[in-house]
Amino acid sequence: MNFQQFVHEFFSSDPLSHNFVSWCATGLAMLVSLDTVIRLWTERHRLLKEDLNDEDRAFAWRLVVFTVLPLLTWIDWRATDVAAQLSGGYLSAVSYGFIWYQALIEGLSHATTPEQAALVYVAGEAAQIAFALLLVPALFLRPHPFFASFLGYTIAFTLGFNLIVDPILSLAGFGLPRWAEIVRIGMTHPGSIDTLVACQAGMTGLYLFFISSSAVRLWFSDLTRPEIAEHLKNCLKDSKVHLLKSSLADADQPPSSTVTLKLGILYLRAGLNRQAGKLLKEMGKLFPGSLSTTFLAAMLAFQDRNYKEARLAFVKSADFAHVDGELKASLLAAAACSAFAQGDTEGALDLCQRALEFEDACLTARLVKVDAYLAKGKKEQAAQEIMVAMHLGLDFDLKDKVPVDADQVFDLICKVEEKTENTALMGQIEQLEATLEKSGRPNKLS
Repeated sequence: MNFQQFVHEFFSSDPLSHNFVSWCATGLAMLVSLDTVIRLWTERHRLLKEDLNDEDRAFAWRLVVFTVLPLLTWIDWRATDVAAQLSGGYLSAVSYGFIWYQALIEGLSHATTPEQAALVYVAGEAAQIAFALLLVPALFLRPHPFFASFLGYTIAFTLGFNLIVDPILSLAGFGLPRWAEIVRIGMTHPGSIDTLVACQAGMTGLYLFFISSSAVRLWFSDLTRPEIAEHLKNCLKDSKVHLLKSSLADADQPPSSTVTLKLGILYLRAGLNRQAGKLLKEMGKLFPGSLSTTFLAAMLAFQDRNYKEARLAFVKSADFAHVDGELKASLLAAAACSAFAQGDTEGALDLCQRALEFEDACLTARLVKVDAYLAKGKKEQAAQEIMVAMHLGLDFDLKDKVPVDADQVFDLICKVEEKTENTALMGQIEQLEATLEKSGRPNKLS
């Protein structure tokens, strides 16, 4: 079976063509769903955590896909069946596969208008959208961070799938033929689906507006990452106060590079990568080529899984003047993380070795070496690295420290930036003294 045939059979709109492949997908989905439910019990400590990490949020997404999606499929099926019966029809040749279903709508009465027939086809989608919208008020009750994440992901997934993904698949000839049939009705009876299409387009536009809104993202971050969101709000207030003072003093002075970097790091920790990207563009204009700008670019690239770009940016950050010791080791270790994620095991080992030359107790570099050795099948060297780390008394907790401990690195960057500014200022003073000396004026500026 070639790939094109596989895709056609897997997504075919003909319920009779679903064969072994589709039922294998059903069996696999049921096994993963069962495993997810078991993990929900065995890893129930996640439900009570105040500070969620990436693994916790990934597990929330897994719950949505493998527990909510089957429920949405059932809602779609039953809503379509009820709508068909209310219009004098019924579903025939029904195939239900846990995460998919196929059926034919037949027997609609002759009294059914084209508009009513189109509503029958869209009934399942409407029921799912209503289900998602009913969950929105629960977010305003400020549930626990994990439940807020689960509810938010469920709402976003349900609306996005029904408003964007499902129509595209349907019109492309895959999945349910819902929108293909609606378009056929519209072509047969011009003007009969105009209102329905307008509603679909309007809801899609609203969904895209809210899902990309900075205010909505910050509000959701406040629900799922309350501690970080509070720090972010304070940092935003500090930036506004600085701009206000500058305007009152008739001075067009932007916040320092480190203040802006702190805001960018908080954006990333709050999951607001888009806002961090916008801030990075501003930093590129205000502080081109600075250590703060380069480091934020590296962090953003790593968060976006652009590991090649992240690696280059981390190495570039480590090569800045006055970057040495613990900071240089941390940046090189972050580059090693990027290289390992990129699949370059040898490059990761080389960068780890460089990092350890500047800080022998760099935990990230030690553990990346362990992973790299294990990937190469060198278990003895991996065990030796673990023993060295234990001998150094390192804490093996890397929570929120991959690729770097952002708070620690930020403090070190502040010192480097201050030293760089002082060096630049001293250079300007020396240049001015030399100018005054040539002009015969007193040349000591103190």
